[in-house]
This record gives sequence, C-alpha cells and structure tokens, in this order.
Amino acid sequence: MTSKEPQRFDYRVSAKIRGAYPGAHVGQMVGAGQLFKRHAPLIASPDPRRIDLRVSALDPFEQFNVRVFQQTSQLTVYLVADLSASMGFQGVNDKQQALVDCLLSIAASVWRSGDRFGFVGCSDSVEQRYLVTPSANSQGRVRQLADNLLTSSLQGGAEGLMQARRYLPSQPALVFLLSDFYLSMTSIERLLQSLNHHFVVPLVLWDKQEYQQLPDWGSMRLRDLESGKQRTLLLRPALKRKIIDAFRQRHRQLQRIFRAFGCEPLFLQDGYRAEQLSQYFLRQSA
Repeated sequence: MTSKEPQRFDYRVSAKIRGAYPGAHVGQMVGAGQLFKRHAPLIASPDPRRIDLRVSALDPFEQFNVRVFQQTSQLTVYLVADLSASMGFQGVNDKQQALVDCLLSIAASVWRSGDRFGFVGCSDSVEQRYLVTPSANSQGRVRQLADNLLTSSLQGGAEGLMQARRYLPSQPALVFLLSDFYLSMTSIERLLQSLNHHFVVPLVLWDKQEYQQLPDWGSMRLRDLESGKQRTLLLRPALKRKIIDAFRQRHRQLQRIFRAFGCEPLFLQDGYRAEQLSQYFLRQSA
C-alpha cells in the first residue's frame, strides 16, 4: 500500500492558457486577475468598480474608461505513463515504485494548484482500467490506481503510447510523459508529433544498474523484459565500456530529438524526487 505523503513541486508553463475556468496560470482571457491588460470603454466592459478616473478625464471622446485585467486560468495536467514490462525493472531503485511515486506527486501538486489531473497508462495499447479522466479532486481514484499499479505485473511493450493522444483534450494541456524510452527513434518522433500541440515534459526513467553498475568480469544471464528472450553475456571491461558508451549515446540522441520538438527531457536515474521537477521548472522559466 502507498501510505507515505506525496512529495509536491511547483510548475508553470511558458505560454498563456486558453482555459475558461479561473486558476493559477496566466490566461488569454480577460476577467478577474491582478495583471493589467488594457483600458476599455465602460460600455465594452461594464464594471463600474474598475473605472479609471484619470484616464477617463483625459479621454477626448469623454467616455468612462475601465481597467481590464488578464484572467488567471485553470490548466489540465496529464501523466502519460509507459506501463510496459521494462518499467518493472528492479535495480538500484525500483522503477515501478518510482512510477507510483511520480503519479502521486504530480497529482498532489496539480490539486494544490487548483488544476485538473488525468492519467493515461499504456502498454501494448492504452490500458482502459487505468484511465483517470481530468478532475480537480479525484484523490480516492488516484490512490486506488497507485495501489493497483504497485502490485501489478507490468507486461508487453509500449506501443500504446502512440494512442495516448486520443485520450487527451483538444485544448493544450501540460503532459508529463514518463517512460524509459526504449523505443526506436522513429517511434519516439511519431509520439512527439502526436503530442506537439501540448506542453510536453519528457521524464526518462533509467536505473544505474542497467548499465553503470555492471561487473567488470563474469557471465551474466540477461532477459528482455518485453520479449522474454534470454541470452548469456560474458562481461569484460571492454564490453562494459561499450555498454556504458551506448547509453551515453542514447542519452544524447534523446536530448536531440526532444529539443527538436521544443521540450527538454528530465533524466531520472536515482528513483523519483519531486525537487528534481521543481528545479526543472525553475530552469525552464529562467
């Protein structure tokens, strides 16, 4: 059971939100807010409480002018998560536990900000049993989902990520995309194209034992968690360096492809910690 208090973080998006409901983010609509937008004639914005007497006195057409403010809007936030077999890897950290920690942390942070949270879990296809529709308060549903995910045996591949866009809103949303991204670069490019009108934050979940903490010598029996295929590998220093170099190259490739689509990836290699996301958004807003 997931009993510990979720970690929270602060987040913002760089663009103005088109949401009609008031919230904590800079919006495109005018309404209740603190950010001055423009002056307008009283007849166009009939709110006598916002009359600007100085501007009205200087108006050559002798009209009353009111201050118009930019409304802060509510944002819809989704976690789209890879639930393939490779996300069940247990090494230095438990990827499945990190996934659940991330789910609870994002949901708690979203509700604290007054936004709406939704979840889409994907393996070979979108897992209907794990769908959570956007809501400003679905704590019981998300807690139950976290418990189910923690005890489930993750299976299959991650091709369901390509279908996730069907479950996302037409309006731009903030989408946390959590996966180890052991997909082909072509598949990742297709995935990003399908999400290109959303604000995407790629969360790359790796574990150091997958490549850094291999022994220098000895035989190791490896099993592909998604295909089930097994092979025996005779490790030696040169092969270990080759594996590490391959992961470093993969790291650079992922950075290039995500940046080409205007999003910066966050690599999680020591489990999940909310402060990493707080620092991520601080860097993006700098």
